[in-house]
Amino acid sequence: MVPQSSVWKSTLEAFDNQIAQGDGATGGVAVASIAATFAVSLLRMVLEITAQKKESESHLGQLQQLLEAATIESEHLRQAADEDRAAYAAYRQACHLPRAAEPERSARQAAMRSALEQATETPLRAAGSAVRAIQLCAEAVSYARGDVAADIGGAAAILHGAVRAILTSVDANLRRIEGGGFAAERRDLEERAARNAEQVSERLRP
Repeated sequence: MVPQSSVWKSTLEAFDNQIAQGDGATGGVAVASIAATFAVSLLRMVLEITAQKKESESHLGQLQQLLEAATIESEHLRQAADEDRAAYAAYRQACHLPRAAEPERSARQAAMRSALEQATETPLRAAGSAVRAIQLCAEAVSYARGDVAADIGGAAAILHGAVRAILTSVDANLRRIEGGGFAAERRDLEERAARNAEQVSERLRP
């Protein structure tokens, strides 16, 4: 059954138990999307603190743009956690359609493929948001000063890990999909995530 309740209506403790016990829909993509959302919140915190400093007066426009962009990606990642659960639940439903002779068998296979493609597109969108958030970290690190700058590095590291986790799930789906244009998008996201995360690390290195 497609889950109706949002993970964001749950407490952290309840969600942790839900993952451990298994609900047939919540997996690595949802967990990674939630971690990425928290990482973007770290970035937003640093941007807010930086904007309040006197020495940042000449950069308020840029900081505000970064903050607005981070807020957008945060919302996308929040949605991704629920969307992936729904997409995977829909795929499981398609897999449990009755096996039958033609033409019903072809209809079942078409439903499974459509659901699997949706279950691949959804995490790719989540990974794209996380990659864009890492790029925002790379831009923001030029403005942050003091101890809070380290939180940008932490945010970028969490986001990079989230991208890798999400793409691991994508890879599992790609092994079952013949054709399609997902592979090129997947490689591009992986490369951009690594490149942007390294930029953040380099700029924070003593």
